[in-house]
Amino acid sequence: MSQRRTLAAFFLTVAVSLAKTSAPPVNLPDTETRTLTSKKIGQRYDLLVSLPDGYAKSTQSYPVLYVLDGWHFPLLVFLQNNNIYSQRMRPVIMVNVSHVPTPAAIALRARDFTPTKTPREAMSGGAPLFLDFLEHELIPFIDRTYRTIPSDRGLLGHSYGGLFAIYALENRPALFQRIVAASPSLDWDNGLLVTAARTRLHDLPGPVRLDLSVGDDHDNTEVTTAFAKLLDELKPHKLDYRFTLYHGENHNSVRLASFPAGLYWIYRPGK
Repeated sequence: MSQRRTLAAFFLTVAVSLAKTSAPPVNLPDTETRTLTSKKIGQRYDLLVSLPDGYAKSTQSYPVLYVLDGWHFPLLVFLQNNNIYSQRMRPVIMVNVSHVPTPAAIALRARDFTPTKTPREAMSGGAPLFLDFLEHELIPFIDRTYRTIPSDRGLLGHSYGGLFAIYALENRPALFQRIVAASPSLDWDNGLLVTAARTRLHDLPGPVRLDLSVGDDHDNTEVTTAFAKLLDELKPHKLDYRFTLYHGENHNSVRLASFPAGLYWIYRPGK
């Protein structure tokens, strides 16, 4: 009996020891992480960066695609690597702006991506400051750190991130030349940005490509479709846009369809 207890204790010790042994992490090639603290917001952000194949050995400069929400990074890295073979879009530096993981991360993104304060989100209304952070802190930092083409910047956002992408287009139209807005929450504050589009998008200072999309299985469907119809009516000067309604996709699943297609469209040859 004593021997059985000894063996049981031995195997239990081995099992616990193996469980505590950490396996090596998965490393994604041509990626790196940086952090940047915004003086304007008083917030630290993780910057998840995916570099084009061969970046370290070349002297070439590249366009930059800014992506909102860090959880999109693995998908964007796959698209970056897949592009080596598919050649569906030109190589770009991808910078995922991620809220440092904390219990408050979801509330912080709602703060940064929403243009006005409403009861819908307790910390809402920080988009003006976040846009200032992008223009005056983040973009200059990236331009100093990497070999970039400052005249060719893209922005990709989903949900509140898509709302912010349209906000940036309407309020700082010269900042980004290529925009992907997937299932944007354009119902925010009684459709504030839809109404503002009539005056804000009338005449852009320079060419912008916009890929707008939504699934047909979500509350954002109606307002995003209405926004697309408004663009058809306005025909904004210098705005080259496309709207896609993805049948059978919901608010979250639409990303797997809209991100690749949207990026391939805004980076298609001809501009």
